[in-house]
Amino acid sequence: MAGVDDVPTKPIPAFYCCYLLRSTVRQTSLYIGSTPHPSRRLAQHNGVSKGGARKTANDKRPWEMVLIVESFMSRTAALQFEWAWQKPGKSRHLGFGEDSMESARGMGKTRPRGSARSLKGHLENLHALLRSTYFSSLPLRVRFFADDVHQLWRVWSDRVDGVIPEHIKVIPDGSCVENKQPDIEYARVGSVEHIQVDYSKIRDYVEKTAFQLDDPEDLQCKVCQTPVVPKKELIVICPQMRCYCVSHLLCLSARFLDSTKERGRLVPISGTCPGCHKTVQWSLMMQELSFRTRGGKELQTILRKNKRGDFSINNVPREDTDDVRTVTAEYCDFSESVDASMKGPNDAFDESTHDDISLEDDWYESPALESDHEIGDWSKSHPAMSTRVEIVIEDSDCDNTG
Repeated sequence: MAGVDDVPTKPIPAFYCCYLLRSTVRQTSLYIGSTPHPSRRLAQHNGVSKGGARKTANDKRPWEMVLIVESFMSRTAALQFEWAWQKPGKSRHLGFGEDSMESARGMGKTRPRGSARSLKGHLENLHALLRSTYFSSLPLRVRFFADDVHQLWRVWSDRVDGVIPEHIKVIPDGSCVENKQPDIEYARVGSVEHIQVDYSKIRDYVEKTAFQLDDPEDLQCKVCQTPVVPKKELIVICPQMRCYCVSHLLCLSARFLDSTKERGRLVPISGTCPGCHKTVQWSLMMQELSFRTRGGKELQTILRKNKRGDFSINNVPREDTDDVRTVTAEYCDFSESVDASMKGPNDAFDESTHDDISLEDDWYESPALESDHEIGDWSKSHPAMSTRVEIVIEDSDCDNTG
């Protein structure tokens, strides 16, 4: 069984997205970037705060964020998507070289056409990326904030001969006409400023798992029916607030994969909880697991709030909360000991940097910057890392303005 020490050193980011900007004064001018904080980044691009990219600091301001691709499980995945979206002709995920184009024509397939710098071209390439072998396996969401951009997307989606996977959700938001049957799970937020970019969205879930795992003596894996040992094994818990199903990570993963129609898939997208029999998202459980085991100070802050009497789990009767506060207070001490035992030389973790961290083992060797920052001065002050900085610049700071 996989052990706790096998978990990467940082949790899955609370939020990370790629975005498409459009100039409000010259709508043919577009810009692609990525960020863990869309509203802050938009303010930087518009000169409201420091840090905007040089290519957007011009007479094309103000910019609007017309769409975002969200739910990336690491900063690295978002940067890979951004690079492929910026440079479709060079991306192995799209393969739009001459040989690929000729092969596609010969097979009668529709491939993205038009200028890569045009809105239509960006949307066509986005659609193709979401259908590509690698990115189609990710639990992504595409959120539109401009109705005309969403309509153009729908026109292309209706005529292209490929469809994006069902698990990739398209969300009309902002000025877009609302769906007649909106998906509650993927609700509209209204604007970029209202996007939730911290871990507060899983707070109730984290509190619930702390309560359940505090006394593991009577806990059994719902799949293999053997006892679970939270301090030594990776344990996942159903995110449904009234379900207390506990499973070993590998047991539940195997169960979900066995039930999928996609043969050859290595990581589940979703599955039916063996306890409550409701569909649950694998990415949500992995985010909670990584935060529970590697959340550091932020995890401790959430649980300490419970110790002060702020604890509340949705749908849990009020008479249960006194016992819950007691066990979660004790869990705080456990989380501190786990964090201390696993902490390495690069485990600094605070609110200003946690959502820039990727899951790769060498994340600390890359600058914890948003992808399209101007970082020339930074590289001069860190000559030992200048080679890696140059790679980041090439991969992300692309001129997409027309």
